[in-house]
Amino acid sequence: MKRIPLTLFFVAFLTAVPAIAGPPLVCHAIDIGTAKSLPWSSTPGWNGAQTSYDLSHLSDDTLNLLTPQMPIDVRRETLRRAAIYSAAQPGLAQTLTARLVARATDAEAAGKPDPSAWFDAGYFVETVRQAATVYPLLRTESTGVDGLAWIKKAIQLGGQDMEQAAAMVESATNRLAR
Repeated sequence: MKRIPLTLFFVAFLTAVPAIAGPPLVCHAIDIGTAKSLPWSSTPGWNGAQTSYDLSHLSDDTLNLLTPQMPIDVRRETLRRAAIYSAAQPGLAQTLTARLVARATDAEAAGKPDPSAWFDAGYFVETVRQAATVYPLLRTESTGVDGLAWIKKAIQLGGQDMEQAAAMVESATNRLAR
């Protein structure tokens, strides 16, 4: 009689599948306290997107928030929120990606490369790529661009406090590729 419970325990143990959280750049909110970012509800879990938010303002709002003085964690959370909002409407991710890349290339063309602009473009591209595993609409919008290369470029240009974010992107990319 004692063999059956013990056998059941071993079967359950051997067949248990570990709980795997969603893509880290999307499903792991970053605590930014009261810092200004895109509108968000304080709900349990990772998705606090407000249905009342006017998506036609997403690109402008995101770019206006991403000032040179914005701390890296607030940048990351703002870009995470932007990626989640982008999943609500076709073309939003592509539009915001194009504007982020244009901001980076325009600064470079003017002879004033901006590490934050390259970071933002790269981090958003990688966040959208990961979000595409959760949001089917984004599968057609995730580009073949290597956002991690842009994040590394930002670091080479002197970007501050970006190494941890780069390591997280690299780790998540490797894990999702398996």
